[in-house]
Amino acid sequence: MIKAYIDFKSLECFLAIEPIIALAEEFGVSIDWQPFSSRPRALPTQVDDETVTQTHHRVRAESEHRLRHLYASVRGYKIPSDSATKDSTRALIRLNQITGDRTAFVKQAFEACWLENRNLDDASLLDQICMTASAALDPTKNDLEEVQATAEEAGLFDAPTFVIAGQLFMGRAHIPWMRELLQQA
Repeated sequence: MIKAYIDFKSLECFLAIEPIIALAEEFGVSIDWQPFSSRPRALPTQVDDETVTQTHHRVRAESEHRLRHLYASVRGYKIPSDSATKDSTRALIRLNQITGDRTAFVKQAFEACWLENRNLDDASLLDQICMTASAALDPTKNDLEEVQATAEEAGLFDAPTFVIAGQLFMGRAHIPWMRELLQQA
């Protein structure tokens, strides 16, 4: 099984979804989608008298931003420069409430956010996604803080993070290593 911690407002998470689903299908393992609220990071701006460290952080952040958008365009996605979803809490709670396979909901929610630029803080949109994904809900599972705290205690600090056989992999760059681990299982 692959445990996947995701946040719908994260472009990095969106770009990891298809490769992770393909990896799970390749090895016949399930994906346990878990909500994880990542902290948004604004691109640093250049300042006068910038230190070497500040320059490094700014240039690296700009490069990562460009690479995410390049990767999206290579995959045929036209990504908005600014997502309509600023707060994914409602969608993450809904994800936590889904019983059974959450994959259809995850795919549709990410597509609504990143390809259709719709706001996942809209309860009616989430209801619609749940309906089309045939998602059964347990409305008592709405404590996102507990899920977040448990994940952080396990060592998570950002999304996407994947757990396979107790090993944490942050980001989609580690998919080849995850493949190796699944091959050994």
